[in-house]
Amino acid sequence: MHPNCVAAVQSAAKALGRQALSNGQLKAIDDRLSATMRQLARTDPNWRALTLDQRMVAASQQAMQDVLAEAARKVQNAQLQVLKTAATDQRVNDAQAVHGGSRSAALVRDIENTGAYISGIKQEAVGGLMDLMDAVNTTTGTSPLRRISMFLFDADNPQMTRDVAAEIYRNADGHTGNKVAQEGAKAYLDTIEGMRQRFNAAGGDVGKLDYGYIPQPHDAARVRGAGVTAWVDKTLPQLDRSRYVLEDGSRMSDAEVRAFLASAYDTIATEGLNKTAPGQFRGSGAKANAGSESRQIHFRDADAYLAYMQDFGTGSMYDAVIGHVGRLARDIGLVERYGPNPNAQMRLQIDVAERAGGSERSFMLRPESYWDQISGAAGAARSARLAQLGTDARNIQTFGKLGSAVISSITDLGTYFVTTGYNKLGYWNAVKNITKTATSKDARDFMTAHGIIAESMIGDLNRWTGDNIRQNWSGRLANSTLKLSLMNAWTDTLRRSFSLTMMQGMARMSKTDWGNLSEWDRALMERKGITEDDWSVIRTAQLTDFNGVEHLTPEAIRAGGDPNANEVVAKVLGLIQDESEYAVLNPDLATKTLASGGGKQRGTVTGELARSVMQFKSFPIAMISRHWRRALEAPKVADGSAPAMANRVMYAGALMLTTTALGAIATQAKQIISGKDPIDMTGDHAAKFWTKSLAQGGGLSIAGDMLLNDPNDSPGGFARSFAGTLFGPTVSTVGEGLGVALEEGYRAADGKDSHFGARMLRLAKSNTPYTSLWYARAALDHAGLNALQENLSPGYLAKMRARSQKEWGQDYWWKPGTGLPERAPNVGKAVGQ
Repeated sequence: MHPNCVAAVQSAAKALGRQALSNGQLKAIDDRLSATMRQLARTDPNWRALTLDQRMVAASQQAMQDVLAEAARKVQNAQLQVLKTAATDQRVNDAQAVHGGSRSAALVRDIENTGAYISGIKQEAVGGLMDLMDAVNTTTGTSPLRRISMFLFDADNPQMTRDVAAEIYRNADGHTGNKVAQEGAKAYLDTIEGMRQRFNAAGGDVGKLDYGYIPQPHDAARVRGAGVTAWVDKTLPQLDRSRYVLEDGSRMSDAEVRAFLASAYDTIATEGLNKTAPGQFRGSGAKANAGSESRQIHFRDADAYLAYMQDFGTGSMYDAVIGHVGRLARDIGLVERYGPNPNAQMRLQIDVAERAGGSERSFMLRPESYWDQISGAAGAARSARLAQLGTDARNIQTFGKLGSAVISSITDLGTYFVTTGYNKLGYWNAVKNITKTATSKDARDFMTAHGIIAESMIGDLNRWTGDNIRQNWSGRLANSTLKLSLMNAWTDTLRRSFSLTMMQGMARMSKTDWGNLSEWDRALMERKGITEDDWSVIRTAQLTDFNGVEHLTPEAIRAGGDPNANEVVAKVLGLIQDESEYAVLNPDLATKTLASGGGKQRGTVTGELARSVMQFKSFPIAMISRHWRRALEAPKVADGSAPAMANRVMYAGALMLTTTALGAIATQAKQIISGKDPIDMTGDHAAKFWTKSLAQGGGLSIAGDMLLNDPNDSPGGFARSFAGTLFGPTVSTVGEGLGVALEEGYRAADGKDSHFGARMLRLAKSNTPYTSLWYARAALDHAGLNALQENLSPGYLAKMRARSQKEWGQDYWWKPGTGLPERAPNVGKAVGQ
């Protein structure tokens, strides 16, 4: 700042009775004026014709207007924060009244309901992207090999991707001539603009670029690997140089832009650590300010953006878009529930809860852990490289071991119908909807358009791994394995069919006044955070007809014209989504928080180790946190002629009975698929069989997984099986590899026969893509893997047959080492025949 300007500012401060400004404050004023001048230089076509004094006056006036607007918004946000504090207090008090227990536990319930609320916002937003999804999935103009790649690995259609990006950059003006791409781009732009406006209405401050925004997911490892000079050299030609101007309106020189890019490189390559000091607090500020900073890297067009993504991006453009929508949904949900500064709100609520009754834990976790999970703090990688290494390791376990998971998922039918009964929905209707969603594209499109999104469509969270599947080589192989195993199709079909049943059930309920709802239904609504006021909004819904059946949809609720429709839609979609994840088990917030080691941050040693140890435990933990907790906490209300307590007993009994029976079916199916006859369920091995079925069905949850796994299912005996379950598959695999090397090394040193090759083959097989696919596993074994195993370890196949006969009294219908089966499975063996 010029000395004369400094003197003028200090004189003005003195006239106002203020202390002299510090050098830091003077620099902030100077920086603001410079930024305002650069902004005006880009937007005012006559800027360069103005004198320096005229520019300074114009910039000062604009800066003053901006400061006044910010001050007004700050006052408005302070008022909003007070209102949201009162609303949060009321919700927590209501939760405590409904559930009982401490205020700390009630706060956790409110955080869980907020998670469902955020999910509802995201589901509806993704539902608005149907045209974009159609564009992404179109195979027009692709080769047969590309189509296979698109199916197996979610590869993109290069020309369509280019056209969609070009349309987004030009605000869907149709210049590409590709109507599908234009409609896809318009769907995306309309969706994020609606979300931006909704976020700002809740106290946010996110501006709008004059060209279409596409997220820029930088791969810090690739940026760092290129080095600053190479990265700047490649990035500089891709920039829109008209965006980089000086205060007088002239464009920055190459040297000046290079200096800017070098600074950006430091931030990207160090993942922001260059802007923190040792020991500095790294918490986020007011959520309302999220995204208010100007985007600094502006590409000249879509081709430049895609070229940069090819060199230094992570994932596909579609992954980036879905991730961006998810982040917007989270930010909207947090500010709508907790005010413009949700972090401050939560610190206040946690302090109040502690003073009210100490820091009581929920599932061994404090409210802070749940908050770190839902606010995104736990999911933001401290080190992208370490986070990716951890994710790759877990994805390897996924594609190596979950090829037959769909067989175990037969037990989903148990939780599906138990949840159907709990919500007082029609069983026959639930059965019909399974067929409808499996066979009717119109039904699937109807649900997608109304916010019921297939899990495989957004890749939000894998139900078995308890982790996000990232879209790199390992993630694509893991997702491909789940797709080929039919796991994705099974999960999507059941979850969507249950959601459809819920939409129909809530449509019928919406015709009844709150006071005339059954006590059971009111209790269920209240537990999900739906109040009498919310129900009055639902009552005004103009129900959506589909195939002659009425459904409660977001459009139906908004058609009622109530100003609170947005919040009610989020609650209803969140409720439907959450209940569908009871029906077809998916990790809830408690499970996700436990699976992250109590909200440990990704990209840290402790965070990645915790996620690896907890891999594959999400399903059994979710059985506890969802179903067994529900059995213990079912509303104590009379249900017809049954006493109140009968609801809990009947729920637990139905859950145990159905999952055990289906666990028996899954167990026998696994035997037949592996080439064995079924286990005799009535003879000498009956007790062990039904215990195994109980564990298979999930009735004993994680205890069953740890204590009742059959050691014959994995080499090494009970100790190794137990250790593998306890420490997670990644640690177990590394430990097993080291153990094999050491043991066989000692055997060789003692002159004993070594089985190193055979043991390493088994280990490699369990970590190789597609070898565990349930319909290909036996064929691969008989096509040569068994023979190779026998060659490396003579007598291996004979020992395997003998062990099966000794442990279970089983014979093989497709004997190991033979090319073709000698006979069909003896199904009668299951009942002792």
